[in-house]
Amino acid sequence: MRTSTVELLLAAQTELGECPVWDDARGALFFMDILGKKLHCLDWTTRADTVFDLPALGGGLAAAKDGRLIAGLQTGIHMVDPDRGTFEFLLDPEPGKPDHRLNEAKCDPQGRFWVGSMSTLGRFPTGCLYKLENNGSVAKVLTEISVPNTMAWLPGGHEMLFADSVRKEVWKFRYDPESGNLSGRQLYLDVGDYAGIPDGVAIDAEGYAWIAEFGGGAVRRYSPSGKLVREVRLPATQVTSCAFVGARLDQLAIITSKRLLNEEQRQAQSHAGDLFLIEVETPGLEPHKFG
Repeated sequence: MRTSTVELLLAAQTELGECPVWDDARGALFFMDILGKKLHCLDWTTRADTVFDLPALGGGLAAAKDGRLIAGLQTGIHMVDPDRGTFEFLLDPEPGKPDHRLNEAKCDPQGRFWVGSMSTLGRFPTGCLYKLENNGSVAKVLTEISVPNTMAWLPGGHEMLFADSVRKEVWKFRYDPESGNLSGRQLYLDVGDYAGIPDGVAIDAEGYAWIAEFGGGAVRRYSPSGKLVREVRLPATQVTSCAFVGARLDQLAIITSKRLLNEEQRQAQSHAGDLFLIEVETPGLEPHKFG
C-alpha cells in the first residue's frame, strides 16, 4: 500500500477542528474549531489564517452559490458572510433541544443542505438527520442517530454515504435527486475492528471515499465497493475530516483535534489539532453548494 508524505499545513491547534470546506472563488480553505467557537479562513496563496468568532458551538459547514457559507451551529442554521464576518439566522430544526447541537453537514448535488444533530451530553441516540430545501422548508430524514458523520454523495448523484459513528458502520443509501429521499440502506463499510470511528469523508473523481478515523490516527481511501486501497497515517490520533483543495483539487487537507485526549496524550501529540496536507493521484469532485 503506497505511503504519502504528510505536510503540516497550519499549526491551528484546534480543540475540535472540523468541517473543512474548499472555496474555489476565494482560493481559500474554511474550517471550524467546534468547541473553540471559531471559524478559520486559510488563504491558499499567502497561507494567512483569518479567524472569526462563532455565535455558538459549531458543527457543520458548506459553501453557498451566492458566495456565502451555510453553517449548522448549536443554535440552528445560519448564513455566513466571511467578507463581513456576519451570521444570519435562518432556522432551528430542533427548537426546544438546547442540549443538542448540529454536526456534520454537506450539500447534495441539487443544492439542498443536509445536517445532522447530536446531544452535547453524551453519545445518546437522540440525534437526527435533516435536509433544508432551497425554498426554506426543512424535513427530518433519519432518527435515532448518536453521532452523524461520513456524509457524501457518490458520482452519478444516485447514492449517498452516511454513518452514525458510534456504530462503526458506514451505510450506503439509494438517493432520489428529485425528492431528496433516501431508501435501500446497505452496509458500505464495517470498521468494528478499527481503533477509532469513521468521521468526515471526501469523495474523489473515481468514486473512492477518503474517510478520517477519529481515534485511529489515519485517513483511508476505499473503493466504491468498500475495499481499503490506501492508508495515510497522521501524527495525531484524533483525525476528524478531510477535503480536496487547490485549483486542481489534487491535494487533500486533513484536520485533526485534541478532543478526548488527556494531558499526557496532548503533550505527546504536539500536532493534535493541526491541519495537514497530502498529494493525491486522483483529484476530488467539485464540492456541492447550497442554493
